[in-house]
Amino acid sequence: MHLKALKLHGFKSFADNTTLSFQPGVTAIVGPNGCGKSNIADAIRWVLGEQSAKALRGGKMQDVIFEGADTRKPAQFSEVALLLTDCEKQLGSEFHEIEIMRRVSRDGQGEYYFNGQPCRLKDIHKLFMDTGVGRTSYSIMAQGQIDQILSSKPEERRVVFEEAAGITKYKSQRREAMNKLALTEQNLARVSDVINEVARQIGSLKRQAAKAMRFKRLSFRLRHLALAHGHHQWLGLSTTLAGLEGCVAGLRGDAEARRSALDERTRALDEQKAARMALTQRVQDSQQAVFDLRSQKEQAENQSGLAQVKRTGLIERLDAGKDDMAELEMQLRELASQVDTGSQDKQMQLSLLGSSDAVFQDRNRELAVLEGELTRAEQQLSQEKFALLQVESTVARLRTDSSGLEVDARTSQNKYDQLSQDLAQLRSAVEGAASALAEASQKVQEARIEQSRSNNEAQAAQTALQEATHQFREAQRRLQEIDRGLAQKTARLKLLQQLQEKWEGFGEGAKALLQGRFTAVLGEQKFIPITQGLEVRPQYAKAVEALLGASVEAIAVSDLATAQKILGQLEADQVGSVCLQVSGLTAAAAAADGLPSFLSPATAMVANLDAAHPAASVLSACYLTDDLNGFLDFWRANPAFSFLMVATAKGDLVDRRGLIYGGHHKKPANSIVQREVDLRETGKAVVAEQAAHDEQRALIDRLNAVLAEAEATLEQKRKDVLAASQHAAALHTEEKNAQRSLDDASTRLQRMENELTNLKRDHDEALARLAKAQAQLAEVHAAVEAQKLKITGVETAISEKRADRDQKRESLAQARLELAERRQKVEVLDRGLTEMERRRVQLADLHDQRQIEIETWGEQIAALEQEGAGQRARAEEIAVTLAVAQENVENSRRELSAVEQEINRVESGLSTIRTEAEAAMTELSRNEVKAAETKARVQFLTEEINHEFQTDIALLDWKKLLWHADDEPEGMKDLDLDEEETEEGGPKTEDPAAAEAKPKRRKKKENKGDPTEADLAALETANWAEIKAEVDALRQRIGTMGAVNLVAIEEYSELKQRYEFLKTQSDDLTNAKAALLKAIDDINQTSLEQFKVTFEQIRKNFAYTFNILFGGGRAEIDLVTAEDPLESGIEIVAQPPGTKLKGITLLSGGQKTLTAVALLFALYMVKPSPFCLLDELDAPLDESNIHRFTNLLKQFVKESQFIIITHNKSTVAAADALYGVTMQERGVSKTVSMRFNAERGEAEALPTTIADSVRGAAPQAPA
Repeated sequence: MHLKALKLHGFKSFADNTTLSFQPGVTAIVGPNGCGKSNIADAIRWVLGEQSAKALRGGKMQDVIFEGADTRKPAQFSEVALLLTDCEKQLGSEFHEIEIMRRVSRDGQGEYYFNGQPCRLKDIHKLFMDTGVGRTSYSIMAQGQIDQILSSKPEERRVVFEEAAGITKYKSQRREAMNKLALTEQNLARVSDVINEVARQIGSLKRQAAKAMRFKRLSFRLRHLALAHGHHQWLGLSTTLAGLEGCVAGLRGDAEARRSALDERTRALDEQKAARMALTQRVQDSQQAVFDLRSQKEQAENQSGLAQVKRTGLIERLDAGKDDMAELEMQLRELASQVDTGSQDKQMQLSLLGSSDAVFQDRNRELAVLEGELTRAEQQLSQEKFALLQVESTVARLRTDSSGLEVDARTSQNKYDQLSQDLAQLRSAVEGAASALAEASQKVQEARIEQSRSNNEAQAAQTALQEATHQFREAQRRLQEIDRGLAQKTARLKLLQQLQEKWEGFGEGAKALLQGRFTAVLGEQKFIPITQGLEVRPQYAKAVEALLGASVEAIAVSDLATAQKILGQLEADQVGSVCLQVSGLTAAAAAADGLPSFLSPATAMVANLDAAHPAASVLSACYLTDDLNGFLDFWRANPAFSFLMVATAKGDLVDRRGLIYGGHHKKPANSIVQREVDLRETGKAVVAEQAAHDEQRALIDRLNAVLAEAEATLEQKRKDVLAASQHAAALHTEEKNAQRSLDDASTRLQRMENELTNLKRDHDEALARLAKAQAQLAEVHAAVEAQKLKITGVETAISEKRADRDQKRESLAQARLELAERRQKVEVLDRGLTEMERRRVQLADLHDQRQIEIETWGEQIAALEQEGAGQRARAEEIAVTLAVAQENVENSRRELSAVEQEINRVESGLSTIRTEAEAAMTELSRNEVKAAETKARVQFLTEEINHEFQTDIALLDWKKLLWHADDEPEGMKDLDLDEEETEEGGPKTEDPAAAEAKPKRRKKKENKGDPTEADLAALETANWAEIKAEVDALRQRIGTMGAVNLVAIEEYSELKQRYEFLKTQSDDLTNAKAALLKAIDDINQTSLEQFKVTFEQIRKNFAYTFNILFGGGRAEIDLVTAEDPLESGIEIVAQPPGTKLKGITLLSGGQKTLTAVALLFALYMVKPSPFCLLDELDAPLDESNIHRFTNLLKQFVKESQFIIITHNKSTVAAADALYGVTMQERGVSKTVSMRFNAERGEAEALPTTIADSVRGAAPQAPA
């Protein structure tokens, strides 16, 4: 792949479309300073994606657009295209040629194109990744970048090495993978937070869903019963409404008949009134006609007078126009006389002008001939001076060469003497380096043995630390479990204590007594329930609760008098009831002797119960049994057995009255005895958990001390390992340095021996060249003097011609002045004749206009006379018509008076008919009101049903609605809700074990299906009062439920699905994270292996290219941190021959350039770039270093294409093609090209002479 062409349009100084075609090999670009050569380098860097305007020598990206010149407007956009060919292999592209283009407009909008299609900057970077081509790669090297590469931080030098190693794409992939990993971890954290939030929401929604299901069932029954009751009412009202509507129809017929008679008389009256209105209108029309005729008569008389006034005015204007025409005819005769006189003067001046012009032309031709001779003489002088300049340049070059050869001869002699002394010293240094190397190798072996021992000890310490860490974390996990258990039990204990302090479970009367509300009556006496402090065995709590029954809330009092006061006070305050246990009123204790094995006294189940305890008397004569059936058999066999009650552990109870209580027992919401048991057992559990917590905390403290000791030991071992590693590395470095010193000394010894021989030969050659240069210098001095004499003669001839030219210019100026004066006189006469002609035309036009106006005014006077006569005749005709119209008005008034008398007569007969019709309408309205009231009730009932239930009441069937009122609503979800949660009482608290044993789902009721005829007939006797009461009760019940979330059922179902979906997403993200971590490890391993191999090869190549360019010396590249090659900085060591510099910053400008070139070619030996652009890189180099540079450059021409911007003649001579950049037009760069023909030994240029474009920068035809 190589660069085929570069196209620029509007980029910096390249205003026009410019195309630079490149061929394989070396292309040099030359031109004067400031002509735009470096803009070509900037264009290549810009099209490859440079984003820094500062790097392009600008302040903002729009600065690359052509800003205009003296004769050019600014461009609106800048565009650069790069054409590459043979791209299939290196780019992996299906195209043989690709074109990359970049464009930026004045508004800052930038665009990239690949083969004419829009693309992203990322796509271009990806295309050239690992090819060596790029805006920051080693394919573009400018003079200012030398210091940047060599002086930058070690970490910043990695870019070119990574590009050469081909791991740029791996670094990019790793960066993308790290970004994805961070995003995955963020998503995983968010998903975990959402999962936790959803888990908290499920519990709340579960309760809301249960409430919503209860609401739906109640609403379903309410709907059916309310609709049935409403439909039954609607049917009764509809029947009543039908009867009322029939009655209204009969009354409406009678009222309509009476109304028809009234309407007929009314219509007759209306006809008479219409006739009266028509007559009235006719009278008004006649009066209007009289008025109009009067107006027309007055208008005709006025028009006749106006025509007479206009005629008088036109006669006056006609007389004035005739006077104007006579004046105009006299002015035209005077103007014709003046035109004749002016024409004669003009002819005379034209003849004089012709003679002056002939004189001027003759003198002008003579001056042109003389100036042509002077121009040729000046050109000859310029050529002679240029020839003198070339000869003087040759003299300066020969003088410089002679001085240089003299210095070279003396220098080579001094070097020969110094080298002989250095050679003897170097032989001694080689022997000392060999001895130092043997000693260093022995120390390295000893250090490696010590390093291995330290590593083993550190590994053992690491194992001990891991074991201690595992034990510590396990102890912490156990402590966390104990903390959670202790917190739960402590919270439960506090809850139970709070319930006990509030006396929850006791009646209102008992609470009032226990809370001390009756101290005013009973004094400060304290009361306690009989169950307080009982230590009932946990498995018998239900049995004791059953035996105590209502007395579980009993409160112990000292005597009957106190009990009577308490009962009296409760009755007076109406607080509630209470159960009291009076001390001393006790029954006989239960017999403990002679009982069967399955029967035992209840007092034996309470650990701390003695005879004085208030509960002892309550539990006396009560027994506990483990076998209810066994006791019943025993009682049947021994009917004389005396007992009060017998209970089982699960709460079944046998009363001495023959009552047996049993079956499944739900856990009471507020069990007083169980709370006492829970308080005691929970308190014991809290004490045990606290003891375990303290013991585990002590264990953690001990393990923490062990862990700290293990960490300290490991840290010390690691320090020992680091010290041993550093010592070994230092010794290894010393060994390498000793080996390197030995190798360098041996190499220098061989090289110095060769140099000694070469110096002798070079000294002899320099003396021969010096003698030849001095002979050439003498010859050239004579040529300079001859050329100066020739120039003096040409300058004398030019002075004489310039004096003659000045004399002829003065004569020509006088002729030009005379010619101008005569032209001015002719022009004045022309302007006067033109003005007189314009005035004559103007007066003739005015004369014609006055003639037309006189004719027009005569016609208008005749027309006005005719118009006045016509208007007077019209006024007389209108006066006759006006008399007839006034007579018609009087006749119409008499007819109107007769019609009004007839109307008064008809109106008097309508009164009786109207009274009878109004009575009929009153009866009709009364019945219509009743019907409307009934209809309103029907309508209200219909709208009420429609508003509440959104249904049409006429389509209902109350019997079917009653039949299906007990059905299950449709669409009820079968959710995993507890059975108690769907009951109307709401969720209840029960023991988890008991809840686990109960069914979790509420069984749906089976619907009864469609009713039969018999079922419908049975519903005729329905009790509508009870149905109405149930409807009201259901409404009240639903109202007390408060706000109900009807969508909770769907939300609960969706939330469960979302929870399961989020769990799946969390698992997927976890797997994706593991996959990304593995991919990053694989990328790191591949990059590491590839970078190590490439870096080692570049190290060897750098030493080789540095040696060639400097003729010796030492050059190395090393990793700053060898343990992390993928992130380590790169240190450059460069020591030219004979120096021991400690840093590359101490190198001179030329040495830095050669070092950068050596590094560039070292990279090229590993991975050549398709093309390389060097922008004045050779500027700091002297002639000898230029030759070394070009010789090394030629070795890489087969592998890569080089484009060099230069001013150096030797570099240009090494090029295969040449481009010249010039500014023929100020501010606008142009290019001309030339290619060297190796067979003919000369340059082949385009028709434009390239010497004019690049004069002063390169020879016209370098060898």
